[in-house]
Amino acid sequence: MTIRKLSIFGLAALLLLGACATKPPAAPEPEPVAIAPVEPAPAPKAPEISKEELDALHGRVLALRKEAFGLGLKDLMAAEYSVAETRYVAGKTALDADDRPTARTELGAAEPLFADLVAKGAVKVAGMRKADASAARDRAMKEDAGNLSADSLAVADALLAAGNTALAAGDAKAAIAAYTNAATAFDAVEKRSTVVTVRNRVDELLFGPMDSGNYELAGRKFAAVDTLLATDPDAAGDSAAEALLRYRLVLAKGWELVAGGKRDDAQRYKTDSEGIKAQVAVKGAYAEAKAVWDTAAAAYASGNHEAAAALFEQARSLFMTVYEEAAAKRSAAQEAIAAAAAKNQESETIAMQGDVTIEASAASGKE
Repeated sequence: MTIRKLSIFGLAALLLLGACATKPPAAPEPEPVAIAPVEPAPAPKAPEISKEELDALHGRVLALRKEAFGLGLKDLMAAEYSVAETRYVAGKTALDADDRPTARTELGAAEPLFADLVAKGAVKVAGMRKADASAARDRAMKEDAGNLSADSLAVADALLAAGNTALAAGDAKAAIAAYTNAATAFDAVEKRSTVVTVRNRVDELLFGPMDSGNYELAGRKFAAVDTLLATDPDAAGDSAAEALLRYRLVLAKGWELVAGGKRDDAQRYKTDSEGIKAQVAVKGAYAEAKAVWDTAAAAYASGNHEAAAALFEQARSLFMTVYEEAAAKRSAAQEAIAAAAAKNQESETIAMQGDVTIEASAASGKE
């Protein structure tokens, strides 16, 4: 029983070993898996550029561009202006064509360029305006503004000081405005000082009544200068110019009338001199007086009445001397003629008396 079991177990083991040694059949090849093509991810869309955004950008650039042009930077800083202008033109062209990306790029580049141009240019312009104001002040001082227009000069000086303060604070635009006003104010002060000089001359010569309308208008315009100077230097300058014009018209009218009167006086002596043949009796003196007369007449005809007045006065004096000298010669000649005539009469009387005596003697002898 035991041997039989062992045999059975041995046979089973052999069968098992044989089974393990047998190669299993190959597994079938798997079906290839089709791979779907991978689509590339869509590019992210550029953010939408609105028309409103571009219009606002263009408005800012345009304002800066206008400011730069107004400051004169197209000429003063030509190279920098040209660079900014090129970007602006490109942006504006793109904007008109509705090429929004290009418009934003170009206008966006132009904005800081113009902003920087204005910032730097304003400082330069402020310096130039300050120089203008200083030069205007010098001109006013040459017209003796310190004495003739002291209060007005102080007003203009205050505007100049305001410009200096603004420039020191870095506000170039405010400095430009203040310096511009100061220069205009100093010009008005210069004119005002000239007005005072001309008005004083008119009053000294008593010419006011000779052209009362212009004299009164000049006074009103002159008073307006001081009223307007601090708040509206341009208007103050206009008033000063008008006052100066009117006072000069009064002065011119006065000299015209005075010269006319002196011409008439000289004419009377000239006529009287010629009436007694002074051009023959005192030929040299007459020629001198006539030359001055001719010069005076030419000055009067050209409108230089002040010079004509002095020349006619000189001619009057010369013709008066000519007349007196000619009259003296005439009187002497007349006296000589009278004396000669008297002498001739005396000779005739003596001769007649002699004849009578002779005749009487002859008659006596006959008796």
